[in-house]
Amino acid sequence: MSDENNHKRKKKKKKKKFSKLFVSTAAFFTAAVVVVFCLYYVYFETPYFEIVQIDVSGYSTYDREYITEKSGIDTGERILSVDRDKVKEKLEKEVYVESARVVYELPNKVYIQIKEREEKYQVFYNNEYIVTDKDGYVLRISPEKNELLTIESLTQVLYNIGNVVEFDGIGNIKNILDTIAYLNSEFGSETIKGMTAGRNNSVIIDTEYGTQIRIKLDEDIKYQIIFAMKIINERLNNNLTVTSGLIDFTKGDSPVYIEDYKMEEYNE
Repeated sequence: MSDENNHKRKKKKKKKKFSKLFVSTAAFFTAAVVVVFCLYYVYFETPYFEIVQIDVSGYSTYDREYITEKSGIDTGERILSVDRDKVKEKLEKEVYVESARVVYELPNKVYIQIKEREEKYQVFYNNEYIVTDKDGYVLRISPEKNELLTIESLTQVLYNIGNVVEFDGIGNIKNILDTIAYLNSEFGSETIKGMTAGRNNSVIIDTEYGTQIRIKLDEDIKYQIIFAMKIINERLNNNLTVTSGLIDFTKGDSPVYIEDYKMEEYNE
């Protein structure tokens, strides 16, 4: 008889546990539904999540209004309806925008951070100046020369705004830009006064001393530059002229120094 009573008591305990679990689960789902409903109501039926402000930073070439317009974001729209990836993609189509970052500032603000491309070089070709950034990306075309370092060309230049400029006969423009960057970092920004892209993957560098240096871009660029600067310093130390000479690394295994160099008379 006692076993039967124990069995009945266990059944009652199980029923109570099940009942409590059922009540707890029901309460949880009820609370969840209430929360979802409240969130839905607040988001869709109140102005709490409507965008009231778009903050923009990092712009210089463009102004805040232009960036805001190109983003496609409107004040008054629901903040979570803004597709940040699409906004980023739109902004990065602008020529001077290198990168864009879009952030929600809940509940009702959007923050846009812009990194712009900076004008660094100008390529002179067909009587116009092709203005590029540090990577050779074409930003604009100008009929007038400005203060940027000028790269001229003895070969055909291919260019379109929004693309990297190309020189016919030059394997990779990066080699030209790396040459300029190396000269600036190792010998100072005043050392190089200009550059001419030549044929057969070569460039001619105009230095502050008046001496020009012609190097091969498919060989050790740093070695050629250091060797050329050494030649210039030795000539200066020995009171020899350097103002109109050419140090040419393209005529053999050793550099050739040519006095009174004139490009139009020189056999390219």
